[in-house]
Amino acid sequence: ILLDPSLLAGLVESRRWRRIGRVRSRRFRPGPGWWALLQADVRRLRRHPSAVLIWAALIGVQYAAALALPGLAGAAQVVFAYLAANRLTGGLRSVSRSPGLRRALGGSDNLLRGIHVVVPAVGAGVWWLLTVPTVDPGPAWLAPTLALGVVAAAFRAGTRPPIDYGGATVNTPFGMIPVDLMRQGSRGPALLAVLVLVQLFLG
Repeated sequence: ILLDPSLLAGLVESRRWRRIGRVRSRRFRPGPGWWALLQADVRRLRRHPSAVLIWAALIGVQYAAALALPGLAGAAQVVFAYLAANRLTGGLRSVSRSPGLRRALGGSDNLLRGIHVVVPAVGAGVWWLLTVPTVDPGPAWLAPTLALGVVAAAFRAGTRPPIDYGGATVNTPFGMIPVDLMRQGSRGPALLAVLVLVQLFLG
């Protein structure tokens, strides 16, 4: 579970949707297919208010971190922005990890993923703007680059394929290390680590 938290996350999400049960269906606003899918992703958030609450709570956490550790406020902003965006990638994860769902929805895989990255991208952008006062201004290009990098990291994590547990392992004095499992699990967090280093050295 430590190396693949998606196992636990998938179970929790499945139970949450079962608790919701039936909901009242409403028509989407007229428009092309991509517009209907985007509305469905937004409506998904309305039925999952805890994701929005965590997104908002992380704003307060960032302000608290800036007061407690002002020297690390920039790095904290990058990490918390990623966590906030990641809370909004439920639709992206669903379409990325279910070939059957993608076939049912129609369209190319890139189109479906592009539609479902809109909500986390907008959420990350708004979150970033709301926390700008907590960090010292650096080079003009740095903040937009980091914000786009956060969206890219959340996208990589959200589009990660199901974990393959049959990958290579390395025998070390500390035991067997599942290097391939660690490589798969680092999709997204690895880019986040690079962004944190960039912020620490250039911010």
